[in-house]
Amino acid sequence: MKLKDLAQNINISLESLQNFIFDFNIDISRCVDEKLEVTDKFQKFAKDNKEFLQLYNEDHGKEKTVKDIAQTLKIDEKEILNFFKENGLPNIDPNNFKTTVSSFLIHIYIGGNYDFITKAFPNAIHVTDRALIGYADLFFYVTDLLDPFINEDQIKEWGILRPTGIILYGPPGSGKIFWANKIANIIGYEFVHVYKDYLSVSAEASSKNQFNKFLMEKMKQPKTLLFIENFDELMHKSKDKMYIPEAMELINAILRHIQKNVHQEIVIVGSAEILSLINDDVVAPGRFDLQIPVFPPTEDERAELILFHMMQHLTHESPLCKILEKNNAHDKPFWEPLASQMKLFSNTMIIDFTQSLKKRIYAIYRKDENKDIQLTEQLLLAAFMEAKAKLNSSYLKRCAAFIMEAKQNVGTEFPHRILELESEFDFYKVKQEPIRQIGFKADEKENGLHETSEISEDFKEKESN
Repeated sequence: MKLKDLAQNINISLESLQNFIFDFNIDISRCVDEKLEVTDKFQKFAKDNKEFLQLYNEDHGKEKTVKDIAQTLKIDEKEILNFFKENGLPNIDPNNFKTTVSSFLIHIYIGGNYDFITKAFPNAIHVTDRALIGYADLFFYVTDLLDPFINEDQIKEWGILRPTGIILYGPPGSGKIFWANKIANIIGYEFVHVYKDYLSVSAEASSKNQFNKFLMEKMKQPKTLLFIENFDELMHKSKDKMYIPEAMELINAILRHIQKNVHQEIVIVGSAEILSLINDDVVAPGRFDLQIPVFPPTEDERAELILFHMMQHLTHESPLCKILEKNNAHDKPFWEPLASQMKLFSNTMIIDFTQSLKKRIYAIYRKDENKDIQLTEQLLLAAFMEAKAKLNSSYLKRCAAFIMEAKQNVGTEFPHRILELESEFDFYKVKQEPIRQIGFKADEKENGLHETSEISEDFKEKESN
């Protein structure tokens, strides 16, 4: 049974069932297996809690006022207003303001208790064994778009063809390579990474020709996914990009293949930081017309990702594991205050932080092999500031571009993510004292990384030129 079949059985939409899994942070592997078949446990849960899921379905995607949300949750309107004020909307008019964000997701953030869900799906799965750290909403969004590969009825009954050109767009370090690999795994295709160096003027002719032959052969083989990095640079609107003739020949061959749809079992996926920089002919219908946003992690996902990368590959008896346990850092709550400080951090920045922290802990441990090392605020701050070095004005400008593009393209599909992104971006636009949730010194002033509103305006100006 697929999720859509289960949704039909309990008279709710597939989209609301998928968003329920995301809102309540239920691990994907608890719900569907590798073939996207619904697990027995989740089937039973859905049937036992049909009435709640139908109530959630009625609320899902519906425009709601503050009063509507309060009535659904049976709580005071002031609690709802405080939620929005604390999340970047301080001046909303409760009489005219409307949102499509789930009432139940808001309830979770303000302390709502759903014991029947946490009892059915306790966080018993170790973080390093989870099928996916967060991003359940993006996972289901992607699998829906890939349904023509998974479900042959899409072609037979609806005439919907498989996409052959896909663009993954998002800020640097957001995980575009990860999601390209994930797409290849979902549809059962071989993943082939085409690096930017192969298409640059600096590539040696002999290796370039050899690679071109390899690539053209791959394009003839069934079930191949070609991933091309820096696609926005390669397919830029301007004509001054320097690529060798063989590379341009390859690019033209790819575009001809996409346009003619010669082979049904090859998919070309490009990565881009700024979608609007790509030549309009490239994203025209029938070419790379399927565009998927890849978001930086939310605050909750950042806490999970820190824990995942700190615990990954460790045995239970490892010195680092013992140190983390003594500091209660083997549980997510320890990292939540730090995650709240990592506004707009990319996945790469989080990895940088955990690697920096591990090295600092190891340096202390080497001195006397002491497992009683304390994860002090000073130690955490040092790793934090090192990872934060990548969060510069250039990165923030790309975040500004991404927020604008995502809001325009998928604003209704990911309202909660975009709301949080806008709130976190505003943190860098407005000068303010940093929140001292993990004891950071006020005089750090975020290391001067508070940017002004000129960031987004600067981007707009460059785009118009």
